[in-house]
Amino acid sequence: MSKKNIAVVKHSTHNAHARTQQIPHVRAIKVKCLTEAVAINVGANTKPEWGGFRGPIFSDGSFEFIPIPWKAKYGMIVPRPKKYGEMIYSSYVPDGLKNEYVFISPNFDNCTYASTKGAPANKPILALKQGDYLLFYATLRFMNNKGYREDWINPHWGAYIIGLFEIASVHESIYHVLGDESAIEAFKEYDWFKIQMKDPDDWNTPWVKGIKEKSGLLEKTIPLSSPEDSRKWHPLAYDLFKTVGGNRLDLNKKAGYRTILTCRGKRLDSLLAQCILRKDNK
Repeated sequence: MSKKNIAVVKHSTHNAHARTQQIPHVRAIKVKCLTEAVAINVGANTKPEWGGFRGPIFSDGSFEFIPIPWKAKYGMIVPRPKKYGEMIYSSYVPDGLKNEYVFISPNFDNCTYASTKGAPANKPILALKQGDYLLFYATLRFMNNKGYREDWINPHWGAYIIGLFEIASVHESIYHVLGDESAIEAFKEYDWFKIQMKDPDDWNTPWVKGIKEKSGLLEKTIPLSSPEDSRKWHPLAYDLFKTVGGNRLDLNKKAGYRTILTCRGKRLDSLLAQCILRKDNK
């Protein structure tokens, strides 16, 4: 460690010897902010309001990301939302849902995502900055399409990281978006933006734009759940993630897949090294 520069200043007092006092020079210190990531659960799952089914993960770890259904309370937008039966993944959707509209959020084509009022992830997402990451995970059911299974895939179902945004910007509310012409341009094709434009709210909910060239769906998933027990965390999740409260995940307890996960620094570097983006997000 290099020695600090010290200034010696002499003080004289009446009928007293000169004294010396050591005063360190004031120097600006550069602090490197560690890159942060927040991981949230998205997509269809077995709860009826979120579709009542899970998207597939295949033998080699590739997958289909299937968003949740459109809700009647959203009303209608122009152009109308797409229906499940019109999507490339329609064969993995229950027949009873194929005529239902899809709520495409996050949108991996234009790399946009916004949260809703009261969501537990709002505060940690709002703390993210440009260059940080928003990670997306989903629960997926295994479909044996090649006669084998990678050993890290659960044979029934599990939780997996399926995509990410490297953050270009985070806006604190719809009004912050509407006050920024570039943000309006970024979100104008996002369904939730079109819904909000009919009756904007004043909630402090995050609106996230990803850097298009550095964001999207992954080629293959990253496991969060154990291949032996769907309801336990994978050791990789234990190594890389903490809860928003800073606690390590417990490998011996039931995993909660609505948990907001965080990752930073070298752990995040290790995770990102395993993430390969798809070429077209389809």
